[in-house]
Formats: sequence, C-alpha cells, structure tokens
Amino acid sequence: MDTIAPDRAVMIRLRARLAVVERAAWFGLVHAMRTQPAETEAYLAAERAKCAEGFGQRGWAADLTEAERAMLGAEVDAGLAGLIADAKAEAQG
Repeated sequence: MDTIAPDRAVMIRLRARLAVVERAAWFGLVHAMRTQPAETEAYLAAERAKCAEGFGQRGWAADLTEAERAMLGAEVDAGLAGLIADAKAEAQG
C-alpha cells in the first residue's frame, strides 16, 4: 500500500479545504445570481475593479514583486470574470 509523505498530506488537506470552500461559495453565488442577478453582477464588477486597483499598487500582496502582483491580479480578474459567466449560465440553466 502506498503511503503519503507528511508534507504531501498537508498539501492534500489544504486542497480539500479549498475545494469545500469553493463549493460553498459557488452555491452562494448561484443563489445570488438566481435571486438578484443585476445586483450580484454589479457587486462582482465592483470587486473586480477593487482588485485591479489593489493589486496594481504595493498595498495588496506587498511581499510579491511588481511582476508577481500583476500576474496575481490578472489571475484574480480572470477568475472573477469566469465566475460571473459560469454563474449566469448556471442560474439560467
């Protein structure tokens, strides 16, 4: 039987926690898109703008280099954009 190294077990547990949080957040987002689609979309658009501004300066993620912050900001923005599109489709489907 295979064993799992302790450091890998920590990583796997963290990934599992993230998956649980993602599923719970997804449920809330889809519910919001079904009950208040315009308000939810406006809120997420505002959050995208806040993130773009926050990661564009040293205030957020100050431990990262400028290039790393730019990458993080782009990933967050793409992730939020994808969530909006996916939640709209789920709410309508």
